[in-house]
Amino acid sequence: MKKIRLLIADTDSSYLNALVRYLIGTGNQYEVTGYTDVGRFIREANDFTLGLLGREFIDAVRKHPVKKQQFTRIMHLTDSLDEEKTDFEQIYKFQNMSTFIEQMRNAVNIHDVDTRVSGMVNESQNIRVVFSPMHHELALPFALSMAKIMGENSQTLFVDMEDISIMQQLLDREVKRDLGDYLYHMAGQTAPDGNMTDFIGFYDSFYYMAPMKGLAALAQVTPEQWISFIGNLRKSEFEQVLILMDSSVNGMDEILQAADEILLLGKPGEYYTYSMRVFAERMSMEGLSEKCRQMLLPMSAAAQGHGSPAAEQMMGGNLGRFVRREFANAGAV
Repeated sequence: MKKIRLLIADTDSSYLNALVRYLIGTGNQYEVTGYTDVGRFIREANDFTLGLLGREFIDAVRKHPVKKQQFTRIMHLTDSLDEEKTDFEQIYKFQNMSTFIEQMRNAVNIHDVDTRVSGMVNESQNIRVVFSPMHHELALPFALSMAKIMGENSQTLFVDMEDISIMQQLLDREVKRDLGDYLYHMAGQTAPDGNMTDFIGFYDSFYYMAPMKGLAALAQVTPEQWISFIGNLRKSEFEQVLILMDSSVNGMDEILQAADEILLLGKPGEYYTYSMRVFAERMSMEGLSEKCRQMLLPMSAAAQGHGSPAAEQMMGGNLGRFVRREFANAGAV
């Protein structure tokens, strides 16, 4: 099959790198060139089947109309569903990737798309649950670091199921829709499969679904709703799904039963060791011990530095290095 020559231009280097890695990883049907600098993009002289261009690069094409001749088709790569329309077809950056690929390939009339489409169970997917029985204060930064590392090699979705979470503050992202919105969306669908496209965000190398808003909102979700949610995750294109679990989840047992792996996060110290032992015994009674792994995280929030917490600092600091080392040794990521 003739290769599709792609040029992707966007000022968000993290997104660009993740998209290029994903496209290359899907097979050898793409030749991909990427730019984050407008000047270098202008100097590019080769021809391409398709250009996926962010706002700044769309503006550059308008100023240099001769650039259009290098592309069979140009699409406007947008980071907002409400972005102002342009002369070019828009393609939303953070949508479900199978839909993204289908829209991209339809634009150049190529229809042999990825077979892992919505509605079919993704047999190669791995769902991991992170849970801290003694509520480690670094459970969220730990899980985010884990998602970042996993996202460097595979299409990864992080789901925050904490009752009270500071994920939005850590990532410094404005969250428009969250897990609660998606569950509500699912409940209102005539078809059983809700569309995740509008309910996820992107950070660094991974996608995320933000936690629910409202006190005790998490506890009001029924086990049946969680089972449906996990079913939708299984039909998504994500190769890795990482769920940060909270003890207030009503249906925790159903989610743990559905998971492929369970990581129990603990703290050093006799008291915490005893708590972990008690919880591990309960997991054994539920028949879940085979897929459980225990990990001690010998760090505290106080040791991560002063000032406002930032995910970038934590994931790139001692915590991030610890997670990378532990999972490299275990061959788990």
